[in-house]
Amino acid sequence: MDVTLPALQNVQNALNAAGLGDKVKATIPFNAEKDNSPASNPVPLAGTFCSDISGIVTLIVDFLAQNNAPFTVNIYPFLSLYGNDNFPFDYAFFDWTTSLINNGILYTNVFDANFDTLVSALNVVGHGDITIIVGEIGWPTDGDKNTNLNNAYMFYNGLLTKLAANVGTPLRHGNIEPYLFDLIDEDAEC
Repeated sequence: MDVTLPALQNVQNALNAAGLGDKVKATIPFNAEKDNSPASNPVPLAGTFCSDISGIVTLIVDFLAQNNAPFTVNIYPFLSLYGNDNFPFDYAFFDWTTSLINNGILYTNVFDANFDTLVSALNVVGHGDITIIVGEIGWPTDGDKNTNLNNAYMFYNGLLTKLAANVGTPLRHGNIEPYLFDLIDEDAEC
C-alpha cells in the first residue's frame, strides 16, 4: 500500500495536467473485506476500515474526493458462504427469508449489507457522500459447493432485478453502477 497512493496521485495528476481530469478519473479497487464491522457489533452501520489500512485508505479517499473520483469496491456475496456452513444461504441472494435489522433499517441480503458497511466506513473518514462504483461483482459456477450454475443464475437474476428497480441500498438510494465479473470461472492454478 505504500506505493498505491503515490501511483494514484501520479496518474490523476497526469490526467489533470493533460486537461482530461474533469472527464477521466483514476481510482483503485478495494475488496469489500477491507471494511468491516467490529465483532462486538457486526452490523452495517458500525462499519469502519480495517485498522491496519485505515490511515492509508483515509488518505486515498481524501485524494479521490479532492478529484471528484469514485471509490471502487469489489463485492462478492458468494464469499460469505465459502467455508462457512453457518452463514444463512438465502442471505447471499436477493430472494430473502433471512434478514438483519440495524437501527430500524432492514437488510435482506449480503450485498446491501456489504455496500452499506462501506458507506458507514466512508462516513467515519468524512466522505460518506463519495460516489461508489462496484468494480467487480459476480458468482462463479465452479470451485466450491455453493458455486454452480443454479446459484449463479439465482444471484444474477436477483442482482439484475434489484439494479433495474434503481432502489439502491438502505443508506444509498438510487442507481448503483456495477461491473459484472465471474461470468467465467478463473483457474486458480497458473
